[in-house]
Order: sequence, then C-alpha cells, then structure tokens
Amino acid sequence: MFRNVTTFAVLLPILTPIAIAQTNKTSVSPASTATTGLAYFEKVHNRSFDDFLKSIRPYRLAPELKTRVIGMLRKEDIVIASPKAQAKLDALAPILKYHDRSSVIDLKVMRLNQAVVMFLAGAAVLISERALGMLTAEELQAVVAHELGHEYFWNEYEQARLNKQYEKMQEIELRCDGMAVITMNRLGLDPSHLITAITKLTKSHKGKLINPDSYVSLDERIRFIQAMMGIVRPISCHCAH
Repeated sequence: MFRNVTTFAVLLPILTPIAIAQTNKTSVSPASTATTGLAYFEKVHNRSFDDFLKSIRPYRLAPELKTRVIGMLRKEDIVIASPKAQAKLDALAPILKYHDRSSVIDLKVMRLNQAVVMFLAGAAVLISERALGMLTAEELQAVVAHELGHEYFWNEYEQARLNKQYEKMQEIELRCDGMAVITMNRLGLDPSHLITAITKLTKSHKGKLINPDSYVSLDERIRFIQAMMGIVRPISCHCAH
C-alpha cells in the first residue's frame, strides 16, 4: 500500500482500523471503560449534540499536508470503484457533510487482503475492497462515522498509545462508536447498522487481532452502542442535513 517500508513504519501509528476482530479477553475492566465512555456523552445534558460536536471539532488538515499524506499511498493499490460500489461511497456524502468534512476527507478504495476501514490522519478514509463489498451502504455509513470520530480525539489517543494506556485507548474507541451513533441518529439513519457492521467485520477476521489492546470485546461494544442509542434518542428532535 505504501511506497516503502520506512514510510509505512512512520504512518502505521496514524492508521486507525475499526473492528479488527475482538475477543472476550481484555487487559482492563470493560465495564469501567464503557462507563467512562458513556459519561463523556452524558455530560452534554441539555446542549444539543450538533452544537457539542461543533465546539470540539478539530482544525482541518492543511492542504499541503493532506497532499503529502495521501502521496504515501501507492497508486497501484488505489482501486477505481465499480458503479455498484460507487453508489455505496456516494451514500457517505451526508456523513462527511455532518462533520463538515465534505471537501476535506477523501474516500479511497484500497486493494488489501482484509476487510478494514481506516482513518488516515485527517486526510482520507481508506476502505478495503473486501469491506466495501461486505458492508451495506447503511453499515458503511456507520463505520465511516466511527472513523471520522477519531479525528476529534486524535491527540488524546496518540498520547494514550505512546504511554501504553490501553484502557484509555479502549475508551476512545467506544467514544468513536458513540460518535457514529450520534451521526446516524442526527441524519435520521438507524444506528443499529453499526452493530451489524462491526459484527460482520469482526467475524471476517476469525479472531486474528491487529491491535487487540485497543478494543473491549465485541459483546461489550454492542452493549455500549445500545446504551448510546438510549442516550441520544431522547435528545434528537430533528435531522441535520
């Protein structure tokens, strides 16, 4: 995918894959992690989620830096989507618009040997051919919403990763699930598509973990998503377009 091994080694920390299979074993208490994750969103109280996200939205990546980051991808690994696949990519427009990233984040279909979706350092969302074929348009919307959530917590996640604070990393992954629930809800879409999406992606990897310390178990993620749906539903009163 990348031009050379050195470049890949530098870029690897900024690639954040979703749902690279989880097991029931984690190094920390998933219950406390989920509780902390939910508390992050419960603090919004009477403030609308739309206003809340706007208030914490990070600065856009500078165009020249975006060009450099995307330039690290090998052109031969970038796939031109088929008409059917392109229809799924087109369905991501409202997701990008809600996060004010329509002209900021590129969508790249990649030739990879796994079903993965990855956030590329404020420059792009990388979607493997396998993931694009496996997920429905609605599931892809939910997964990309999760990936866009990583931009909000980028520095915090990197600090936790460098300090090997696995519980913090897991909590931030749950926050990104929460971001996906909020996004889907605000756009009048069903957030439960996130559950079916991560279940499909998890099963496709047959328990082979790329970054197991970053996630709580699949069952715990599902319970967190369901809890988030309960938090968001009473507050939403209209769809954002």
